[in-house]
This record gives sequence, C-alpha cells and structure tokens, in this order.
Amino acid sequence: MPSILRSLRERRAAAVLVAAFLLAASQAAGAAKRPITETDLFKFVWTADPRISPDGRQVVYVRVTVNEKKDGYDTALWTVPTDGSEPPRPFTSGPGDSAPRWSPDGTRLAFVRTSKKDGKDQPSQLYLLSTKGGEAVALTDLPQGAGDPQWSPDSRTIAFTSKMNDKDVKKWRAKAKPPEGDKAGEKKAEEEHESDVRVITRAMYRFNGRGYQDPARPSHLWAVAVPAAGFTTPPEPKQLTSGDFEERDVLWSPDGSLLYYSTQHDKEPYYSEPHAELWAVPASGGESRRIFGFDGNLRETALSPDGRSIGGAGVANVKPERSYDQSDLFVMDVAADPKPRSLTANLDADISQGLGSDQHTPRGGTPQPVVWTGDGRSLIALVAERGRSNLTRFDAKTGAATPLTQGDHEVVSYSATPDGSR
Repeated sequence: MPSILRSLRERRAAAVLVAAFLLAASQAAGAAKRPITETDLFKFVWTADPRISPDGRQVVYVRVTVNEKKDGYDTALWTVPTDGSEPPRPFTSGPGDSAPRWSPDGTRLAFVRTSKKDGKDQPSQLYLLSTKGGEAVALTDLPQGAGDPQWSPDSRTIAFTSKMNDKDVKKWRAKAKPPEGDKAGEKKAEEEHESDVRVITRAMYRFNGRGYQDPARPSHLWAVAVPAAGFTTPPEPKQLTSGDFEERDVLWSPDGSLLYYSTQHDKEPYYSEPHAELWAVPASGGESRRIFGFDGNLRETALSPDGRSIGGAGVANVKPERSYDQSDLFVMDVAADPKPRSLTANLDADISQGLGSDQHTPRGGTPQPVVWTGDGRSLIALVAERGRSNLTRFDAKTGAATPLTQGDHEVVSYSATPDGSR
C-alpha cells in the first residue's frame, strides 16, 4: 500500500477526499459522525501472516502499528486461541519481528527480527523462542541477514534464504577466524571499503517496504541445525546453493532429505518471457539438480503429503512479456519434464490473488502458498473474482471446486494445520 508516512500536503489532500466521502455518507444517513483526519491514519492496526499451531489450538500473527515518532512501522508477534476463549496477547515486544513459523513438534517458534544500531536497520536475523515463552535467542548472525525460515519435518533443522554472495561468504568466514596480535590491525587496514554508490542496471531496482535490490546479491538457500534449549553459541549455518540467480519458495520433502526451490535463470527477468524452474538440493549439502521447467510464472508452491506432486498458482505461456492474464491452479508430478495440469482453466477467477486495496498490511505480509489436505486429494487456495476474495478447495484430479468461505469481503491471508483439516 502507499506509505501513510507521505508528505504533510499529500496526507491532508487524501484526508480531505476521504473526509468528504464520509461526510456525504453521514449526511445521507442522517447520522452525525466526525470526519476522518490525518492523525487517524496513525491509529491503524494491521494483522499479517497468521500461522496456526500444529495442534490447531493457537494462531501466531504479526501485529503492525504505526510509529509516528520514528516515522515508520513497528511489528511484533501476537498469539490468540483458535476457540476465541482468550483475547489476543503479545508474544514478542518487537519492534521488528515478522515471519513466525511453528516447529512441527510445536515446542518452538522461529521468526525474523530486524534490530537497529545507531538508528539504522541492521540485517534481519533468525531467532528462536520457546512456545512457552521466555527470551528469544539469535540463531544467525550473517552480514547480509537471513529470512524465510522453513522447519524440517523432524524439527531439527531450519532452512532459510540469505543474500550472501561468494564475496560476502569469504569475508564472513575470515571474520569467524580473526587473526591475532599485530596481524589483526593489518587485517583491518586491508579490509575493502564498500561504496554506498548505487549503479542501477535493472528495471526492477527497488520495492516498497524492502528498499533497493542488489542484483549482485540474489537469495540463496542455507540451513542451520536447531540447538538444544538453553544454547549460548549458535551453530554455524551451512550454505546449500550459490550462483547468479534468485531462489525462493523453499519446500522440504516429506522425509527431510531434500529441499526444493523455484528459480528463473535469467539475468534480467523483467524483460524476458517467464520460465520458472523447480530444483532440488540435498538438505545435507551437495549438487543441485533441475526437476522440471514451467513455461510461465509459477509461485506459492506446495508439495503433496506423499512428495510426489507439486501444486502452485501460475500463468502459463505469458506473451507478450509483462502482459496480464489471470492465474490458474496447476498440479504437476515431481518428475522429469512433467505435463502441468490446470485445475481452473474454465474458472473465470484469479488463483492465489487478492484484491487491489490500500488497506493491505504495509509490513509483515508474506505470499500465501496453496495448501494440500492431509489425504493429498485436494488443494486449498485463494480465489479472487467479482470484487471479493475467498478460500476454495479444489479436487486435485478433477478440479471440482468447493467454497470454504463466502461473502463480499477479501480473505487477505490464511494458514492451515499440517494435515489441512483446519
């Protein structure tokens, strides 16, 4: 959404327009209501990225508020029982916590925390917190940060992404073994100064809420062992992939032996025909291998419970580049050169898409992957049509659709228990 922290003139102009609309509506209804003012915008509260616990009893979510004094947003993790027996309560104090992920055994919560030093945001890092409460402990300390944590099925490893290139990794490893004596001063003097001058060479160089993008630092896969409770020294994370291309949508195989990820091997994807690829890498490290290619966009992917099929939202055969076509729900076998099957080819709706709105959360939101039911016979996805967005269950073979929510509203985000029953 457009930043509500715009210039005062813009805020006032927007407030006048909204106030005029509300005032007209109020007069028509014969009710005396106060028009909205620009200061009301600072009172907005958003919820984002809800994650239901493995036992289905709790939901952890990101609570987003405006910090007017610091001209920014604060994010913290809150929890609430699914039966509504208690009101929501804070689980972390923030102000830069996001991406909460339950461990499969339900004992811990991994999340991403962004802290400040000398008034500047530091690279985001992974943190661990017992679901019983207590102090969160840092699990990573990488110069380019860490994000998108994904637990292994046995709760013993967390896969994540980091924008560490080969040069960053080399410097990071060198700092892990600092020189002694006089060599320490010599080493510090030799460290290369990194200029803050940016040379823009790509069309997509900056994103709202994320800032400038560095094409020299694409996201790659890493993994870190989860230490026992009470640890003081976190284990060293292991890099699993490298190269020139961005990797995303990380998925664990059901047996925990493989990590799947999506990528597009194009140095300037903005001007190219999209061609998504699914790759796999051993969770213990080793060579990556290409599983299949998809002629188009493929995102929000999910593996079936038996690990044999992958479902996701996408648009096949996008031509010309950057043109619009509604997205469909696809299912493919995890095998060499599978034939993608669209389950929604005859459905006049967008799959896994929301609606254009100025009230989407400005921070803390994440893409919504499709969800497989526990028996592997159905997939659950967002369906946007006729100005509304709702959850729908689709038969994995026939595409038969069963609405799960209905109404003139927008389901912005959702999650499900591991078996897809809730």
